[in-house]
Amino acid sequence: MMAIEKKRLLVVEDFDPMRRMIREMLVSFGYERVTVVTNGNEAKEFISLNSVDCILSDWNMPEVTGLDLLRYVRSTDGLRDTPFILVTAEVSRESVNSAILEGVNEFLAKPFSPGGLKEKLDWVLAHPGQKIIDRRPAPTSGKVALTEGITKQPTRDSVLVVDDVATNIDVIAGILSKNYEIKIATNGEKALQIASATPTPDLILLDIMMPGMDGMEVCRQLKQDRATEDIPVIFLTAMSDANDVAAGLELGAVDYITKPANPTILKARVNTHLQLSKSRDEMREQIDTLVENAQLREDVERMTRHDLKNPLAAIINRSTTLLDDIRIGMAQKEEITEIRTASYEMLSMINRSLDLYKMETGTYQFLPESVDIVAVTQAVVKESRINANDYGVSIFFDAPQACHCEGEELLCYSMLSNLVRNAVEASPKKGEVKVVIQCEGGVSVSIHNQGAIPLEIREKLFEKYVTAGKVGGTGLGAYSAKLMTETQGGSIDVETSEQLGTTFTVRLNPAKG
Repeated sequence: MMAIEKKRLLVVEDFDPMRRMIREMLVSFGYERVTVVTNGNEAKEFISLNSVDCILSDWNMPEVTGLDLLRYVRSTDGLRDTPFILVTAEVSRESVNSAILEGVNEFLAKPFSPGGLKEKLDWVLAHPGQKIIDRRPAPTSGKVALTEGITKQPTRDSVLVVDDVATNIDVIAGILSKNYEIKIATNGEKALQIASATPTPDLILLDIMMPGMDGMEVCRQLKQDRATEDIPVIFLTAMSDANDVAAGLELGAVDYITKPANPTILKARVNTHLQLSKSRDEMREQIDTLVENAQLREDVERMTRHDLKNPLAAIINRSTTLLDDIRIGMAQKEEITEIRTASYEMLSMINRSLDLYKMETGTYQFLPESVDIVAVTQAVVKESRINANDYGVSIFFDAPQACHCEGEELLCYSMLSNLVRNAVEASPKKGEVKVVIQCEGGVSVSIHNQGAIPLEIREKLFEKYVTAGKVGGTGLGAYSAKLMTETQGGSIDVETSEQLGTTFTVRLNPAKG
């Protein structure tokens, strides 16, 4: 087996702190060849040129999700057997089922410990050909009961065979009885009774054509009952009419077998659908944990929003006061500036994590106050100039002495910070960003840079996750700025061209009184 330090691992994660944390964990385990990329497209490009021993991919990423990347790997020659671990904090049962069907090797739920990551990775690398769907214990032996009714305390997977013809039941039972506990019913009413009793069968083989209640109606009632809706149903049919088969599948059946049943096909399909069913059942506990984690995270975010904003505001205000103090030396002011910058970034994270969700769902509580938009914008410009220097970009600021709008100070700061940062990053080298405030006839803030918005995203710029040509871009800057502006009763628009550059204009309501 290849030594651990020789194995090449690919980490796909759009959140920089998580990328760095996973890489540090892997290196501490002894893996020396760890490549990290920021999105699914970069991952596709990398694996098209390099072989990898395992892919660890975040699920929720813009544009190309982890599930999209998994599908790409499984459908590409030379890649389809690559071990794949999906890392996620919250997904639905339907999504998990999709990943299982696509052939994921393992799931890793956030938050996770180094030990949890190592355990999953060690198992996958030791069993590279085994997907989650393949990891099933072999059935145990036991005596088969072929009496109509409910078999007591089954020790193996149970299959309910429903057919009004006894010889058909005998044939199917003879094929399956070696590996499965067999239950039988000769009519639809009895089938529903057995299926709803405890323990429920693990799979149902259901004849379509029966006197009285036919298989279609039995399937319909099974899928309407919460106690039986998850039991996989395979139709047994002698009919060749594709429309009837399609109708059965639309009711929720997972497959069909034409009578007389071919033993090899019958065994294979029963085994496959039992494995799929077990995969879904085994993932439910993990999904419930993910749901609880998501709820816990929302509760924590709600508490942090309430408990941290006031002390952070105090830190920012005190930092600003110290920066204006002539007794403070330049070296100390640089450190104070870093503290204030980190405080604003933390405020921005708090706002964007919970407040944006509430804005999206219309549940945000807007508490308007009189905001000095000049002071807020000036603070944004000051902080942005540090980043702008790294890009070789200058920022020009023009504003009246004071101008008050109706809004929330922190929302205004976050909104303008997004727009100015984007303008700096979109500017050419040695370019200039102009930030201008006008207070006559309404309050407006315009941010201009000499770059043009790429043509392919101009029409959908304010949509979620829209980005182009920006390494590490999330596509949330313009989207969140629009949400914050409109939440405060304002509006935002953009004009862009190759000749004139790009200008974002935010209009807010003047403060009352």
